[in-house]
Amino acid sequence: MRLSIVGLIAFLAASGVAAGADPLRVLILTGQSDYSHPWQPTVPFMRETLNNTGRFDVRVQEEVRGITAATLAGYDALVDYYYGPRLGEATEKAIEDFIREGRGMVGVHGVDYGPFFGQAGGNPQEPKRRMEGEPWPAFAEMTGMYWKIENIGHTRRHVYPVQWTDREHPIAKGLPAVFLANDELHHRIDLKPNAHVIATAYDDPAIPGGGGGTGKDEPVIWTVPFGKGRVVMTVLGHDLLAMTQPGFIEAFTRAVEWAATGSVKAPQPAAPATKPAVRAP
Repeated sequence: MRLSIVGLIAFLAASGVAAGADPLRVLILTGQSDYSHPWQPTVPFMRETLNNTGRFDVRVQEEVRGITAATLAGYDALVDYYYGPRLGEATEKAIEDFIREGRGMVGVHGVDYGPFFGQAGGNPQEPKRRMEGEPWPAFAEMTGMYWKIENIGHTRRHVYPVQWTDREHPIAKGLPAVFLANDELHHRIDLKPNAHVIATAYDDPAIPGGGGGTGKDEPVIWTVPFGKGRVVMTVLGHDLLAMTQPGFIEAFTRAVEWAATGSVKAPQPAAPATKPAVRAP
């Protein structure tokens, strides 16, 4: 695994944009996660992945509750990898205003359910999910989705193809039509009318778990306008193995650039120098 990660980071550094323009400033919001998505191994990888493109200057915020508009001043985009209690009115408003005023956010994998949607449970101590607490009203609008508590689930983690469905979108433009994921595939998510799906994957009924596959193309990556700003959501990124896949890296780095600027200037990536891991060790 270590060799695979090192090779991928070197590949990203080699394929980055030449120095010149000021890097885009990105803040990763994290510090709390649910039991199945520990942030400690994955957030450093996301940070290093972005930094090594040469296009970003990334910082990590491990105490999200209490941040203000002053904290966010000077940043171009946020990466949301936080699963925990509501943030408080001032912090939530600061994040909303940050995006509304023309900047952006990328939400990764496990932020598509939980306390921000008024949901609790679903862990070894409390296996049964339940509705609890007041949801963050703007969060469902920002992310363009709602996952009914009875629908939360996925089939067993496996390798599957992801299809770019809007190949003219700046995030996808110039990339191969299909890439492989080694990940969970969240299914039965209800998207809001303002969500624009740019990538999907077939939820195979032959794969066990999660009540069975739906037999439908499920949304994998979608974009959402919010005020003058932009949000990208992806169900990919369950763990470090999922994030080291070249398709995830391409989609993630380009999504962050688009969220920050509304365009993507990243070069089309060359073939990775090392073969990515496609199954858990």
